[in-house]
Amino acid sequence: MNKLQNLIDIDLDFYRGKYDDLRDLSDLALHDHYFEFGYEEGRVSHPLAQRDPLVSSLGNVKTLEIGPFVTPLLRHENMKYVDIMSKEELVERAEKIGLCVDQAIDVDFVCKNGSFDMIEEKFQIVTSSHNLEHQPDLISHLNEVSSLLEHDGRYVMIVPNSMYCFDADLPRSKISEIFNAHRDQRTVHTLGSVIEGSALTTHNDCSVHWSNPERNRYQCLDPERISNAIKAFNSAEGSYIDVHAWQFEPYSLSDILDVLIRLDCIDFSKISCRGPVYGTFEFTVELYK
Repeated sequence: MNKLQNLIDIDLDFYRGKYDDLRDLSDLALHDHYFEFGYEEGRVSHPLAQRDPLVSSLGNVKTLEIGPFVTPLLRHENMKYVDIMSKEELVERAEKIGLCVDQAIDVDFVCKNGSFDMIEEKFQIVTSSHNLEHQPDLISHLNEVSSLLEHDGRYVMIVPNSMYCFDADLPRSKISEIFNAHRDQRTVHTLGSVIEGSALTTHNDCSVHWSNPERNRYQCLDPERISNAIKAFNSAEGSYIDVHAWQFEPYSLSDILDVLIRLDCIDFSKISCRGPVYGTFEFTVELYK
């Protein structure tokens, strides 16, 4: 087994039972099938590889959700929420872009600077959806989350798959840049990230990305979009602009997190990362203390 095959958590019985054409394969053949074909085809190989089953599995233990916006993942009596904006600010922002605000919740911890220093409680689970990729300093973020977890806690994430969302024309993030961001102690995004997020992204129709064999074809630059991104960055005068800092697919994020664990850069002991799911632009990851 090569390292690539160690990066994705698969459940062979689940995988076999889900697809009729795999029912007669041995465990070894099934394992080989997934890494030769199933990953690229977006076959579901783990019961928690998709959003709804993952969320349903979390129960009602003491949980903190990061960045719920107006559509929290979870609602129960043991939930608390942290965001950089208050409920009122989130609702105002959501209404401006035409989102329904009926599910908006009260934010327990408003952390304007993105740091969790004000939170003194411990949680069994910290969860987030489409939040990790926004963190300017990924290593510091993960260690802050770890500090909020009980000794056997876990960080449960839903992460956009950059190959099938509006980041599809951007390269996968490199671990070298993650170390650069940590060395620089970044709290806001760089000009490069703002240009990428504002001027180099594409459409967000995941079905088109999945069905388009030429999705990695080179796309020409648009000078006007780049100029507007530079103007927005300069106008912000050092304040936070909300764009993606990082682009991941399951292989790349799992590999990066595994290395950060092995080098004792983040305070977690293991990772469970599941593969891509056809027709979606996200995947699921759990980090364990």
